[in-house]
Amino acid sequence: MNFGIIGCGSIAAVHAEAIKNIKNANLVACCDIDIDKGKYFARTHFCRFYASFQELLHDDTIDVVTIATPHFLHAKMAIMALNNKKNVICEKPMAINMAEAQMVVAAIQNSDCQYTVCYQNRFNPAMIELKREILNNQFGKLRGVSGIVTWHRDANYYNSTNWKGRWSTEGGGVLINQAIHTIDEIYWLAGMPVKIKGKIMTASLDDTIEVEDSAMATGILPNNIPIVIFASNDYSSDPQPQMLFDFELAKIKLSANSLYINDEPVLINKQKPTVGKNYWGIGHQKLFETFLDKIVGHTNALTSYLPCIDAARSLEIVRAIYESDRTNSWVKLNNYVGENNC
Repeated sequence: MNFGIIGCGSIAAVHAEAIKNIKNANLVACCDIDIDKGKYFARTHFCRFYASFQELLHDDTIDVVTIATPHFLHAKMAIMALNNKKNVICEKPMAINMAEAQMVVAAIQNSDCQYTVCYQNRFNPAMIELKREILNNQFGKLRGVSGIVTWHRDANYYNSTNWKGRWSTEGGGVLINQAIHTIDEIYWLAGMPVKIKGKIMTASLDDTIEVEDSAMATGILPNNIPIVIFASNDYSSDPQPQMLFDFELAKIKLSANSLYINDEPVLINKQKPTVGKNYWGIGHQKLFETFLDKIVGHTNALTSYLPCIDAARSLEIVRAIYESDRTNSWVKLNNYVGENNC
């Protein structure tokens, strides 16, 4: 299975490493509008370089493309890749607004190729174990959920590119870039809220970015179950995000590498990630492997974990928080991307 990577920034190296670790997978091409950066990436990873993604998409030897470009290009490039009969792994988010997300969904539904979004946390061992136990109804009724993300993203991080920190190109700040992973986990484990109310602000980075560096929100699941979300890029370091679940029969704490049920460790994974950063967990590799298995028809228990059309759910929650902040009111969630995954 031959891969091409679109965009040669920092996350592209994570994709390249994941591909390298998969038997029968080959990185054969990359592209970037920054020719020097792209050629350096190609030399480093022993693949050919294209100066435009259109050229790469017309390469008939490529079976799968990974999209590792700025957010505002994700939807356009995914649609074009699917239309050119390429399977697609897209970095999050699927798109920067729901109108774009709907166009991506339509392209997926009209294509014979496979599509997924890189929500790798679904493939962390702790997540897999908790999802299994929830599906088996081990804990009784859910009473509440919280998710907390406190990371460090300073002015140097934002000034290193010309697209981060801007509404038109990043689509938002800490919510759409960092916390969206935890928001996807909330949806994946607890379900979709029916309404949400939130506030955003720019604190430490108010002289650097136009988007938010901090946010908080309260969502309501069916049966009036609360979701509490807090996210900030103003912390001093990058601890693993923490999620709490209040069930009738259990209090659960979940992070990228650990799972506690009623304060007892069920799973503490000390394995270091083969790709990516430790606080991301070890899910990247498993997501890539599961996606390739799906392409060739080898499905297993984790195939349904692959984000596809349902990757729009986390984006819808993020966009609803932005709308709530703008209107200072509750925002209903439409869930109009459909119930069925790919």
